[in-house]
Amino acid sequence: MSSSAFALSLSEYLAQVEGQSLRYKQSEEKALGSRLVSREADLLTSPNFFLEARKSFDTSLGTPPMSMYDRYDNDVYRAGISQQFSFGLETKFSYAVTKNAYEGSTFNPDKYWDASPSVELTMPLWANGFGSGIKAQEELTRQQNKADEYANLALSQNLLIEAEVAYWQLAAAQERVKIQEQALSAGNSILSYVQKQKQKNLGESADVLQANALVEAYKLQLQQAVNERLRLSRTFNKYLNTNADAPVPGLDSLNYNYLETLKIPDQRPGDRLDVKASRAQAALAKASSDLILERNKPTLNLVGGYTLQGRGIETSKAFENSAKTNHDRGYVGVMFQLPLNFKAVADAKAGAQRLKDSADINEQNLLYTQEQDWIDLKQSLSESKETLKLSRTMESAQKAKLENERSRLRQGRTTTYQVLLFEQDYTQAQASRVQAATQIIALESQLKLYQGEK
Repeated sequence: MSSSAFALSLSEYLAQVEGQSLRYKQSEEKALGSRLVSREADLLTSPNFFLEARKSFDTSLGTPPMSMYDRYDNDVYRAGISQQFSFGLETKFSYAVTKNAYEGSTFNPDKYWDASPSVELTMPLWANGFGSGIKAQEELTRQQNKADEYANLALSQNLLIEAEVAYWQLAAAQERVKIQEQALSAGNSILSYVQKQKQKNLGESADVLQANALVEAYKLQLQQAVNERLRLSRTFNKYLNTNADAPVPGLDSLNYNYLETLKIPDQRPGDRLDVKASRAQAALAKASSDLILERNKPTLNLVGGYTLQGRGIETSKAFENSAKTNHDRGYVGVMFQLPLNFKAVADAKAGAQRLKDSADINEQNLLYTQEQDWIDLKQSLSESKETLKLSRTMESAQKAKLENERSRLRQGRTTTYQVLLFEQDYTQAQASRVQAATQIIALESQLKLYQGEK
């Protein structure tokens, strides 16, 4: 569009919308929040540091050796790292330091320290085999947040498109006010002319009445145009979260040459954000289905662990002895678990598959609808461009016709009534041209839906 001096350009207005619109800020914040929260999926296979400290005592009576002391104090301090790997292996490496103290006992020593480095391993062989369950959980987290991100980006994008349309609708309304002001001025000129002619007994009262009726009609049309401009000004301000009646600056004027020669892409530039959100929802449903299937498989885990133990009256001696293998322990084995409610398992699996199929169907439908919408948009734009071209041609013809008739009126070769009709025809042609341009602008804004992410 063309710019005039001191006019608020579209880019400046949209920048203000981005900075001031609470709706836009909310959508952007939610989109960014969803994008960052999707990193939670990485935490599933990230190492975790853990630290444990516990003090306990025991003064209860029991069979030996519990009856051989009055009180037993036990302090445990444990630190380590655990990690779930993407291929399924669960590991835990830890180092524990334990203080053991006995009161009222004959033990020698009655206080000592144990230091124990250990490793624990669990490898799923059936459910979550090769990390299938953890991968599904990662995908579930990512796709859930990706769907939310796309949905909120779509809200932001739609709001900017709405604001752009509001900008040009107001610009068109400002132009319509100017057209009606010019029409009223021309009507007043004709009224003044016929009144002078009547005063000189060179005209008829009918001419004055006709001209006066035209002026009154133009006043009404001007007032309607002003009211429409005020309504669109309030809409314009709504996207800025400012006072509805705040004054609106001048805007860029409509560039009719640009609109008439607007280039329409032959191919769709990209997918709409709602389609991308649907694709993420389909991936989410698949991950959820996979996770349900994994949860309801029989569990068969290979487990193992190994621990060294060092003991000493002082902690330093316990640490030193913990590096030796003469006091160690370990285990290896399998763990198996099978759900016995086979009907519930079967229903859960069938339900998961149906949810996945439903998401796939929804994505296919959105892809089809998107393609049809694109075809309709291209056709509508082509038709609107042709309409604008015809409107401008008609306007030129009506202007030439009017100017010629005005000249003939001054020469006394036509009637005032004929000029008034031509004035109305010209004003209507100008309004049709603005309306055709506004239609193209509304359609052009829809092209931005197919650009994808910013």
